[in-house]
Amino acid sequence: MGSNTESQLREPTAVERALLERLLEADFPGRTELAALLRNVLVRTINKNGGLELESQVGGKAPVVKRVPVEAEGKDEDGSIIHMLLHVDDGKPVELELFREDTITVKILPPPSCFELIVLPPIPSDGWASRNS
Repeated sequence: MGSNTESQLREPTAVERALLERLLEADFPGRTELAALLRNVLVRTINKNGGLELESQVGGKAPVVKRVPVEAEGKDEDGSIIHMLLHVDDGKPVELELFREDTITVKILPPPSCFELIVLPPIPSDGWASRNS
């Protein structure tokens, strides 16, 4: 998929921006604030799958409840699952992670609209194990 890493931050491409916007279509805690932080973001490619370091150019923090508040799954040209995860650290978007389940390099990224959005519930404060008792 694309080249390897970049050393300089830059404006996101139309496809990169569309991927971020697709993730923001999900309903999750902190989405509105995260959308504002991602409206003015610079990016840097960090791996051969097209993963991005994200650096918001505006102040503020998103009150997300976990490091990966939203993710999505799509299919590569050979049918393998591609995962797309938005990482947030201390209320700031920091990474758009892209990877295939089989760890092979992404061949062709599907259109953003083809990604199925996933929002997992936060871990209960008393843990998952207590739910089964």
